[in-house]
Amino acid sequence: MSLPVNDLHKDTIFKHSGQAHKVLEYKLKNIARGKADIKIKVLNLENGATVEVGFKSGQKVEEVANHYEDIGFVYFDKRKDQIVLADLETKKRIVVSADMITEEKRHYLSEGLKLRALILEDGGEKIAALEIPITVELEVVQAPPSDKGDTASGGGKPVTLSTGAVLHVPLFIKNGDVIKINTERGEYMERVSGG
Repeated sequence: MSLPVNDLHKDTIFKHSGQAHKVLEYKLKNIARGKADIKIKVLNLENGATVEVGFKSGQKVEEVANHYEDIGFVYFDKRKDQIVLADLETKKRIVVSADMITEEKRHYLSEGLKLRALILEDGGEKIAALEIPITVELEVVQAPPSDKGDTASGGGKPVTLSTGAVLHVPLFIKNGDVIKINTERGEYMERVSGG
């Protein structure tokens, strides 16, 4: 379906130069006695690059039909640099490139975690992007002991999580605790349960 560039907004998916792009930012710049310039910051869903593209007011692009679906994380195959997923209903395995999730966020992936997959309906169904939840709960598997009243280290300590990630947490966290983590900032939020 053809879509005027003036109607583009954040998260719209369209084709440009034969590739699917997702709008991240939209800027309209009016020029006196002429057509407006439209600058759009986009994510190229084919190669993961973030670029800025420009259009003149009145131009049209082809919108790409898409939808979001929940999908389960199974494991990360380091050897092949791939992420193995499973359809939540059929349990069918799906393999995608590891670049779909940044290396920092891969540290928070645990078996069974529900991810959001952006599916493009452009000549079949294809996963174009993956989003991990903003918060996840993980178990602390290794925490150094804390001495009572020890605040010389800034009131925190590094711990190792069940996924192998190392995170800075408050002194009272110990082995076996389950903690909530903000995956956007890579920060401890709260203790969910004690070990």
